[in-house]
Amino acid sequence: MDERRGGRVNHTIMRELGSLIEELSDPRLSPMTSVTGVDVNRDLSMAKVHISVLGTDQEREDTFEALRSAATRLRMEISQRIVIRKMPRLSFYADDTMQTGADMESLIDKVISEDSRRYADRDGS
Repeated sequence: MDERRGGRVNHTIMRELGSLIEELSDPRLSPMTSVTGVDVNRDLSMAKVHISVLGTDQEREDTFEALRSAATRLRMEISQRIVIRKMPRLSFYADDTMQTGADMESLIDKVISEDSRRYADRDGS
């Protein structure tokens, strides 16, 4: 599989998985779940699916449990939606970049708020 075709396969599976995950009715699945990337190996046997879940550690854990239990169904659904020689098995991996960004933004807001109070207290005395 050439690099360009591999990129198309990755993108197509990512797009389809994103919409299929939104349709899942598993209560363990966080509503803040995103497919951030897919890497299919050369022989199309495995697809590493990168998932971002904003929420608590428990919500992330529950979401990955729900995805693992739905993996076979998701794989079958995708194979019905796209034309591919061999549908790879799906394995899910945490992508923490969005959570890290949200955590950093929260820290920055906290520092700005503390600085604002500190300067307000100094100006008021």
